[in-house]
Amino acid sequence: MLDVGHGLSLLIEKNGRGVLFDTGNRWEGGSMAQRQILPYLQWRNIALDQIIVSHSHLDHHGGTEIMRAAFPNASLRTSFAGKNTLPCIRGQQWRWQALDFTVLWPPDIKDYADNNASCVIKVSDGKFSLLLSGDIERQAETALIKQNRKALEANLLQVPHHGSRTSSIAPFLRAVNPEVAVASASRFNVWRLPAEKIKQRYRSSGIIWRDTAHSGQLGAFFFDNYWVIKGLREQLMPRWYHQWFGVGGDNE
Repeated sequence: MLDVGHGLSLLIEKNGRGVLFDTGNRWEGGSMAQRQILPYLQWRNIALDQIIVSHSHLDHHGGTEIMRAAFPNASLRTSFAGKNTLPCIRGQQWRWQALDFTVLWPPDIKDYADNNASCVIKVSDGKFSLLLSGDIERQAETALIKQNRKALEANLLQVPHHGSRTSSIAPFLRAVNPEVAVASASRFNVWRLPAEKIKQRYRSSGIIWRDTAHSGQLGAFFFDNYWVIKGLREQLMPRWYHQWFGVGGDNE
């Protein structure tokens, strides 16, 4: 999970190839694709095979054209109508680098996909799994539980909607039953996300909470019989000077 401030961009990488889920925000004169995503991919020498955009909101879709220009051979999959795109709708499945991708939501393509039309994808290697949720809220979470509760279970959950109060209902958390949940949010953002009530809900459910606001970039590393998650700022904490600039410790 790249540290793109308020927005989302999550990279799945294997054997020097990548799938990018969401492309971060953009603004007049710049974007997170230019500032964070492309430099990281270039530094790691990773080539994208696929770009997936969860929904139409700018903080998830803002860098798409820049990423397409940088990786013209990468496929683009979305939950909304677009030129030269593949649909990201319920029931679709594909295999990439020995990983299985299954789309659980939405049921159909929209002209404009709002939060509850976010593309929800389960990624599995047969032993461990990740649930990508975009910005779904209570309505979509409830529908997913009714539709196929068992399919939601995953070891790692991308927290829906940046930890907003409108998402992460308790029945959804019980259905997913993750070991760890990771949220993408900017530090000291005006929306006060993630909401403290939501963070506490995860903790009360026995789920380890991590977010980019405190940890910076978050990396999950999967091996044959175990997996670990690391935060960039925690790895840097022995360097005393980081503490002078508000990067405090957080054991959440």
